Amino acid sequence: MFNTINWLIFFKNFSLNFTSGFNFKVMKNIIISNFHPILVGKLFDQTKLNQYTKFLYYHFQNLPKFDSTGSDFMDNELVNFGYISDQVDKYSVSSENINFRQCIIFEEVEDFIENIMEITSPSEYHFPIGFEVKRGHSFGPKIEVRMEWFKRKMGYVFDQFYSKTATRPENLVHVTCSGYSSPSVAQEAVIERNWETVQVTHSYHMGCYGAFPAIRTASSLICASPNNGRSDVVHTELLTAHLNLTEFSPGNTMICSLFSDGFIGYSLYEEKSFMADTSIKEKKGLRIIASHEVIIPDSLEDMSWDLGEYNFLMTLSKRVPVFIRKNIKSFLSFLCDKAGLDLEEQKSKMHFAIHPGGPKIIDYVVSELGVEKDQARWSYEVLRLHGNMSSATIPHVLDEIINDSTIESGTKVVAMAFGPGLTATGLLLEKI
Repeated sequence: MFNTINWLIFFKNFSLNFTSGFNFKVMKNIIISNFHPILVGKLFDQTKLNQYTKFLYYHFQNLPKFDSTGSDFMDNELVNFGYISDQVDKYSVSSENINFRQCIIFEEVEDFIENIMEITSPSEYHFPIGFEVKRGHSFGPKIEVRMEWFKRKMGYVFDQFYSKTATRPENLVHVTCSGYSSPSVAQEAVIERNWETVQVTHSYHMGCYGAFPAIRTASSLICASPNNGRSDVVHTELLTAHLNLTEFSPGNTMICSLFSDGFIGYSLYEEKSFMADTSIKEKKGLRIIASHEVIIPDSLEDMSWDLGEYNFLMTLSKRVPVFIRKNIKSFLSFLCDKAGLDLEEQKSKMHFAIHPGGPKIIDYVVSELGVEKDQARWSYEVLRLHGNMSSATIPHVLDEIINDSTIESGTKVVAMAFGPGLTATGLLLEKI
């Protein structure tokens, strides 16, 4: 087991270069700006979504079983709706912590969720189109159907982003952990605009920390560009395509009530080019100062995001919050050291963008660092208003920090997230 001294040595030795922890100040100065959150579907009330989960659980748990001849029969003991309701209430994320979530996959049953469900028997549910269970396929649509949903719906995100960002970038980085196709939706967006010279890079399947490698990639592309060309980053997280409403368990209930669809685009610029660009009216953004990333030892099995026959499969062990709580301070101290800052001395003046893997994760980090909850208020607020949008979440938090007039220019912002590996990653930023 690693003690405190081991961790200090580990983080010291594994301070990585550029693509995983280089101090950007010796390269070109990079600004992150032009954030555009994109709403593709309706924001559903969390209480109603949790109630709808009960309806679907009730259906899936009481499907006819098949005997060896292929004939269907019902078990004598049906799963009682009252029991399902109690379990969902106990293990789901409540509306106190999450008010709304974007769940595009449920848009076809919006009227049922909003107006009919409360006066309907649990046996009279309405299914989203494509979610109907067919004989022999009691787990719902297979993965290829879900990928088709993704491909069909995600072009809208690029349309919306580029309706607000009229000029072509030099590079486009597409981030997702929830859907893939080749050609990708990013390549299709470039082709539709006749942007033959725009270079598309795919930054895929890293889960909740996906924004950080994408930002490092976009930064390195600018640093390598003789023209200091802009790099755009677009996140398309259609997480509800992977809801598994057939597994009636505490862990799956938590997952089904935590994750949400999320979409956002933003741009990275070389700082002098950013300041000289007359098309950018408001010079608001975040300057990248340093980054840091490590894979925590002995944690490979504690978080995963794998391909399944029907949907992507998530595992999340109870040890993850423990890992985070024990090691976050050492990790962030090394991040700040790269910029010559002392975390302990500076933390009271900083703002913190903590990926809200759940409300307790934010609480753990705030407690371990010894800072005020208000210094991480946008992490709580984004979780409350949107849920966990995987890789799109931290960009939403950064957008709010940029537009918060009470956070002054010059304020240092520490951004952090965690994902499979178990990977810890962070950025030290400065508001401009």
